[in-house]
Amino acid sequence: MKPDVFVAAAGIPPEVEADYAQAFTKLQQAHGAFLISSLKLHRSACYTDDYAAELYERVAYSLQRREPLDATTLLSDKNLVLLYVNRVDGSETKLVERFGVEALVTPLNTPLSASTPLKTGGQRSSIVNRMIRETRSAIRHAQTLLAVIAEEVTNRANKTCLLLPPGTFGKDFDRVVERVSAAAQCREGPAEFRKILRVVSRSFSKSNGRYFERKGLIFKSPGKARHGMAPSWSNDDHNSSCVIRGRLRFGASYDPRFHYDCAIARGASRRFPGGHEPETVPRSRSYVNVAPNDNVRY
Repeated sequence: MKPDVFVAAAGIPPEVEADYAQAFTKLQQAHGAFLISSLKLHRSACYTDDYAAELYERVAYSLQRREPLDATTLLSDKNLVLLYVNRVDGSETKLVERFGVEALVTPLNTPLSASTPLKTGGQRSSIVNRMIRETRSAIRHAQTLLAVIAEEVTNRANKTCLLLPPGTFGKDFDRVVERVSAAAQCREGPAEFRKILRVVSRSFSKSNGRYFERKGLIFKSPGKARHGMAPSWSNDDHNSSCVIRGRLRFGASYDPRFHYDCAIARGASRRFPGGHEPETVPRSRSYVNVAPNDNVRY
């Protein structure tokens, strides 16, 4: 049984937002897709940091209302997809920067500009019909990629580059985000996508050819001895990004107990990005646990 797909929609023109949301409900039964949040954008505007941040908080609020507080089942067997209207101005990078680690960011290939006529009911209906057809196609393709991602983050958790902590790996992890985003944009098939992920994983430095390595840190898998738990909505000292990134990666859910047992080499930096603020590991510790959302425990 396929996971339910939670969908956020970006850039829906205000003239058709209500009609699009109503038409979307017809996709729910056929595709298991639920429109959890949308944020309209004037057709003469572009995506901004503020727009992406507001949409993210709307998504977090919607997920929190839908999901139980039980930490072990939160967001399990769920997918998260961000569909965006192509503004044809390059500003969609703001959406990728904000959502690109926890959601599968997928374009709707229905370019809209300020000159697109939406004054009459017929014009609005035509655009909505086109957008819904494209939405159906985009969700179907997203599900094929999500199946590959789910396999990677569950069956190959310690071998895939997909679960590496973004803050810890910095610009190196940006390559992973770029390749996943490209697969969604170019509608790559699952076989090609799987091959690309293997290539990207091999491009990272490895210790003894087995474990990912970064600046004196060796990222070993805990195997079955997984301990700790990603934060849930009830953790007041964590923000919404910590919760979502601790359970979803590129739109697919992963084990919230998964982490890396990182051996710290002599002379390596002991300062870590942390989930949402830097943390320094004491000199007395020879290892540290780092979760995919960059949360640090020692």
